[in-house]
Amino acid sequence: MKKKPDVKETLPREVLEGYRLGVDGWSFPEEKLKETLEDGTRKLLTLDVGISPEKYVEIVNEPYKLENQQEIANEFYKMICPNNCSGCFEKGDLRNDLLGFDEVKNYLEEALELGLESIKFLGPGELITNPDLFKILDYLQEKNIKIGIFTKGGILGDDKLAMEYQGLNSEDLVAELSGYDVTRFLVDCRTFDEEKANRSTHSTSENYAQARNRTIELLVENGMNSDLFCQRMSLQTNPVKRDNIDEVLEIFQWGTERNIPVIVTPTMISGRGRRLVRGSQQEEFQEKLIQLYTDIYAFLIDRGIMTYRQLQDEGVSSYAGTAPCNQLSSGMYIRKDGVVQRCPGNDLWPFIVAQDIREQPLREIWVNSRNYKMGPRFNNQCVKDGYSIPRDIYIEVLKRLK
Repeated sequence: MKKKPDVKETLPREVLEGYRLGVDGWSFPEEKLKETLEDGTRKLLTLDVGISPEKYVEIVNEPYKLENQQEIANEFYKMICPNNCSGCFEKGDLRNDLLGFDEVKNYLEEALELGLESIKFLGPGELITNPDLFKILDYLQEKNIKIGIFTKGGILGDDKLAMEYQGLNSEDLVAELSGYDVTRFLVDCRTFDEEKANRSTHSTSENYAQARNRTIELLVENGMNSDLFCQRMSLQTNPVKRDNIDEVLEIFQWGTERNIPVIVTPTMISGRGRRLVRGSQQEEFQEKLIQLYTDIYAFLIDRGIMTYRQLQDEGVSSYAGTAPCNQLSSGMYIRKDGVVQRCPGNDLWPFIVAQDIREQPLREIWVNSRNYKMGPRFNNQCVKDGYSIPRDIYIEVLKRLK
């Protein structure tokens, strides 16, 4: 049974000039990408980061457990996440000790000297479960670092879980979190089908789908979608798979009419997400994915949100319909174990930038990375492995739209 969040449409029928879909802090305009430090070094504008709770770090990093750290990390994963998603991209190889928040802060301080403006929390687990949640947000607020928080939404919309992890009911917790200027929320929404959502997430919430919908409603009540030019929340349909691809256009249209960007992309080639790659390699799925991207842009053009000429100039985005993704050319991903990747979407060796961030300065890692050497590219048009995002999708979508 489909059940959508109870949120009214807010996007004007006549879309204002300059309006774009995209979470503030996720990607950057061309001029920003070209900015350099005084010595000519191109700025490191964004980072994806892993932040582990201190107790979890203590358990996993105990010296006598070094030989089976990965098993220990998985065994205690419920400490930091109430879900058990089959395609969790974050549950992958553990190559080094976990980073504590004090260590992460040191790297953020280095990044600030390089021009850092935003981060995205990429695990492990849910940031909402971290006992130091407000300590972390206080630090980011003080440093004026925007944070995009990926969340399934099951905790924020469930009074019992919200109370368990943060000692506040859902309404008060969402209000408290929304009160930080730097917070942006990236809420999982791969389907409006209640049964399917509950089955795919394996949440400890009594009804995950209902809790997720309530999270979206509470975020809207707190104004996270109220500014047309500074969207502070999004819906995440990723990964797009065979079992939800036919629903994504409806979700995208629903979010757009409410000034809530919807992030659309197929499977991650990392962690458990690698299990899903085979399904995305099938010719039938790739054809449906190309047509989905085409339909999304056709909707945006018909709705007056963008023009075909604008799309030609900018190029199709790997996150269909939103501002072009340039996280490869403007940032990197610091994993929970200190491994640095080009981005979270692929954890195989060609995407590894550094084996352990503890071994060299962040500036050195950044300027020697393939990301830095790309230059200030506005639209990265990533293909990851060439299957999950078909290599010809960017050209083919334009052909079909024309």
